[in-house]
Amino acid sequence: MEQFDYVVVGSGLAGLTFALKAAASGTVAVLTKAEIQESNTSYAQGGIAAAVGESDSWQLHEEDTLVAGAGLCDPEAVRFLVREAPAAITWLTEIGARFDSADGILALGREGGHSRHRIVHHADKTGWEIERAVTEAVRRDPRVTVFENAFATDLLVDQGRCVGVAARLIHRGDRRFAARATLVATGGCGRLYTHTTNPRIATGDGIGLGARAGARIENMEFMQFHPTTLYHPQLRSFLITEAVRGAGGTLRNHLGTRFMYDYDGRLELAPRDIVARAIDAEMKRLDTWCVYLDVAHLPREEIEEEFPTISERLESVGIHLFKDWIPVVPAQHYACGGLTTDLGGRTSVAGLYAAGEVANTGVHGANRLASNSLLEALVFASSAAEAVRSEPATPTTLPAPAPLHCVNENDAVRIRRALQKTMTEQAGIVRTTRGLEEARSAVAGLAEQYRKLPGAAFSAYSIETENLLATASFVVEGALARKENVGLHFNADFASNGSQ
Repeated sequence: MEQFDYVVVGSGLAGLTFALKAAASGTVAVLTKAEIQESNTSYAQGGIAAAVGESDSWQLHEEDTLVAGAGLCDPEAVRFLVREAPAAITWLTEIGARFDSADGILALGREGGHSRHRIVHHADKTGWEIERAVTEAVRRDPRVTVFENAFATDLLVDQGRCVGVAARLIHRGDRRFAARATLVATGGCGRLYTHTTNPRIATGDGIGLGARAGARIENMEFMQFHPTTLYHPQLRSFLITEAVRGAGGTLRNHLGTRFMYDYDGRLELAPRDIVARAIDAEMKRLDTWCVYLDVAHLPREEIEEEFPTISERLESVGIHLFKDWIPVVPAQHYACGGLTTDLGGRTSVAGLYAAGEVANTGVHGANRLASNSLLEALVFASSAAEAVRSEPATPTTLPAPAPLHCVNENDAVRIRRALQKTMTEQAGIVRTTRGLEEARSAVAGLAEQYRKLPGAAFSAYSIETENLLATASFVVEGALARKENVGLHFNADFASNGSQ
């Protein structure tokens, strides 16, 4: 048994921020199922929203967030987030993050749903730069121990309190980690769907772990689809950041028509759910496989300077920004729900905390405002690092973990692909009650198949598949329970009664 003051599951921005700040009051173990830098954070192109410009204020940031959340945000959580934002940016720069600036003043971008330029960025790979900075800071801190290739299999709960984590470490076998407090920061669940911007590790592990521990999980029906991911076989689901539309990029259909005029007065700068549904509707109306993002009319030097990674990647597959329209389709991007927490990151299970995409802090409501995700990870991981100081001492004994049931990987692949097809077709951008009921039956049937299959040797892929099945159930049940269209949840059966 390993003993630490705090254990973190996940090595994205939320997990590493917590580790760095909690280390001030004790030892920290970071468990990550891949390498430390592999996380959703690294793939975030756009940036971090913060009211740091002269013409901006936290009140305006708060208002934009509440509008995007479609009336379902927790106002207290939103206010906490936006008021802490400038300090979060300052902390990142202090540990070495480099943001674009001119004459010592931060260069601020603008994205859909924002009324001001407030996106702090590092070209078009802000997440990569932030992950680099926090990873290097963690590696310098002797109080933080990182266990790579450590797959968390169970949260250890004793008399209603989470007292640690069970994990399988490659080449080292099963280990149990005792802790005063455990933070789940496992990121998203994009692999529920056929098309996602998420990396291969985004398999809903934190939802699966939390569900087995009895944690309260809510709002999983609010699944955000990024409107513009590249439609190309060589760069499948490569994300074209919303900042490209913020810089003046326009959306056109196969006829060359700029179609957002028919859907929302904010045009390409409407919130993501509206833009994604507009693209979906346009593709169905014209029976086409994609739409196009046009930047050919924009100043070439500015676009190449602001989006060098996108420009380079597109040119590698023969798409030239200033000659060609970019073929794009929506893809699953972000889960707005998760393990419900308070302002200190506490879940409904004593000793268990959550931060980042896996958490349901109340900030996003029915729809996440662009570039609030990295900010949320920073702010709530920081508050959790303060809250855990009040937890009791690390236990000296731990309960046994629940037995694992792994299946043959061929069976896991088959089940996962069937799940992805079901979720994409029945619980995607536009839903119907009948489709969701079919999805409920299909997910339950696949879960039953998994349980009845004979046991096999340990396989992370297999346990990930089990976690995806658990996550899918929360998405479908949440969507069936919601009887009105709001934010990211759109049931076509409710559209005729005026619900938008």
